[in-house]
Amino acid sequence: MLRLDSMIRVMVVASVLTLVPATASAQRFGGQFGGAGGFWLVFVNPDVGEDRSFGLDLGGVVGLGGRGFLQTGRLRLGGGAFGGGFVDEGLNPAGNEVEGSLSAAGFTFEYLAYQQNLEVTVGGLVGGGSLTLEERLGSAGGVDKLRRRQDTIFISYPWARVGYNLAPFANAGIQLGYLFGSRDVGGFAIGLDVLVGLIP
Repeated sequence: MLRLDSMIRVMVVASVLTLVPATASAQRFGGQFGGAGGFWLVFVNPDVGEDRSFGLDLGGVVGLGGRGFLQTGRLRLGGGAFGGGFVDEGLNPAGNEVEGSLSAAGFTFEYLAYQQNLEVTVGGLVGGGSLTLEERLGSAGGVDKLRRRQDTIFISYPWARVGYNLAPFANAGIQLGYLFGSRDVGGFAIGLDVLVGLIP
């Protein structure tokens, strides 16, 4: 007869061998088709010079938005958008308040280089956006006087993403990439997303 400690060891090993593959499959729906959508948080440093932003270094942009995709095989196609303000808005050397915003939207694509519970994708966003910079010069008669510079820009934002399936219907991930824009806009970008749907 097996001793009690030997029986316990056998049960633990058997449990591990049983649970590991079950866990791997339980975190995904499986199949070749699916889709998801959800929340998207992006930080990007668009490298806007002080000569352009009325003498103030505005720093980076924290943008909120969403994205979604349809998946077939290892290819994910969809769309996304985000927008937000600069983190270092304030007073320029002239004592005037300066603020700005950046928005982007477009078509997204991703290729799954690796997909288990942990997944690795390469992809990006291609589309357009808007960069707005404003300097408040004071007010007259209760009306603010502004200097505004607004540019419509082309945007390409390639990234590499590492995601993890929290459940068969939920995936959270982090993206590292670089935002290329027309009109001398561009810089390092990092994104966080939480997607919900039917994830193959």
